[in-house]
Amino acid sequence: MKQQEYKVRKRKLIVKTTIQLVGVFVVTMAVIILIVGLILQREILNIYKDFSFSYTDALARNIEPDKVREYMKTGKTDEYYTYILEIMQGMVSTSSLRYLYVFIPTEEGVHYVWDAQADDDSRPLLDTWYYDGDYPEEEAFKAYRTGEKQFTTYSYGDIDLSAAMTPIKDKYGRIVALVEADILMPSIRSGALRILISLLGALFVIMVLSMSGFYAFVRGKIINPLLNINTAVDQMVENIDSGRDVVIDVDTGDEIEMVARSIEGMNRELIGYIRENNRINEEKQRVSMELDMATKLQADMLPNIFPAFPDRKEINIYADMTPAKEVGGDFYDFFFTDHDHLAIVMADVSEKGVPAAMFMMMAKSMIQSRTILGGDPGTILEDVNNLICSNNRERMFVTVWLGILDVRTGVLTAANAGHEKPVLKSPDGGYELINDEHGFVIGGKKKMKYANYELKMEPGSMLFVYTDGVPEATNESEELFGVDRMLKTLNEHTDAMPDDILMYIDRDVYRFIGNAEQFDDVTMLCLRYNGV
Repeated sequence: MKQQEYKVRKRKLIVKTTIQLVGVFVVTMAVIILIVGLILQREILNIYKDFSFSYTDALARNIEPDKVREYMKTGKTDEYYTYILEIMQGMVSTSSLRYLYVFIPTEEGVHYVWDAQADDDSRPLLDTWYYDGDYPEEEAFKAYRTGEKQFTTYSYGDIDLSAAMTPIKDKYGRIVALVEADILMPSIRSGALRILISLLGALFVIMVLSMSGFYAFVRGKIINPLLNINTAVDQMVENIDSGRDVVIDVDTGDEIEMVARSIEGMNRELIGYIRENNRINEEKQRVSMELDMATKLQADMLPNIFPAFPDRKEINIYADMTPAKEVGGDFYDFFFTDHDHLAIVMADVSEKGVPAAMFMMMAKSMIQSRTILGGDPGTILEDVNNLICSNNRERMFVTVWLGILDVRTGVLTAANAGHEKPVLKSPDGGYELINDEHGFVIGGKKKMKYANYELKMEPGSMLFVYTDGVPEATNESEELFGVDRMLKTLNEHTDAMPDDILMYIDRDVYRFIGNAEQFDDVTMLCLRYNGV
């Protein structure tokens, strides 16, 4: 009876122990699977993170911030826009990216600059996608406001995505837009759960051997290849400028190997993009050096040594030109045609940049050469106009104000070819606009006539001439500086000398412009007549 009770107790103990062992094994397997699942999730997320940032960082470094501002302002595309879009589409087509786009986040939604999608459903420039699903608006605003890269996951409809966001910054560190790369994510939790259920179903059959074999399989077929991919991605990001190919030691014969080969291909393409970009940058540097030389040559052509005539006490003159680009189309000039007559020129070529600078140098030389030969300003402008019109295939033109001052009498004879109105100050009065008669622009049409008019300058009188870059200077609110503001600045400094007058105008113009881009050359000249 006692032996039978012992066997029953022993049987119960074995059952209990077996249940306990099974429970411990199940718990151990669950913990192991949980750990494996967490490792997988972490490593996969890291892979996606590094993989995504390899695209966004490369684009953010190579997209020109000023072009982004231009596209968002004008809504017009150009060759550079198409070039970047082709690069992005190439990245999407050769990788596992779902979305790759450059955008500006707002309260209402995403404003697109560039957009490349795997399903060829890309959105055009300035299109707006209104927030939907669980889109990470908070991370987008944080990246846009702080400049910190962001990585997160979110759901859009019935798909899970990872999002990597990198800010595009200009040379001053200001953020102009974000680059975001979205990748479709597998359901890591559901995958781990399926593995767990499979292991529990085969628990009593495979026991520890199955667990060890499965872990070895996972380690060899998934974790190690993913770690190799992760290491390769880190090396690729760190050494992308070296031009070395990335070789990933993965031979699984499955999707992971496909990802590895895609990363290798992406690295080769990025190296090609970088080499091409370096070539373009070298070309830009060469052009920049040539433009610097052109700027110097242009500046040397204008009178730039002050005081200009230290031995002539009759006058005090000062001038300045600030081009909107490396070289500009504005120019000024002043020179004595004889002992008693001072010629003053203020002009503005119709175009900007290098063509305008070349046209400017030609026009300046013609005006100076013709003025030295003698004659009144109207006749001089008529002759120069006919000469330019005789060979002006590009149909460029220049507005010119030309004055000739008799320093003995103070009589200023002038003519205006479509230029801004001059400003004159009497010795005891304020600056006033002269409503002179405007002729047609130089280079516009042959055989044009230009009317002469005279201004009497008493000792202490001031003459201020300028180009439209002063009154048409525009701030960020699209407001013009205007003639009224210009006259206000002048009349706040009626006792100032010519060099100070230009400094005050220049200061007020650039305070008014603020952070807006300078679209036109700013050129000014001021003359004080002292008398004989």
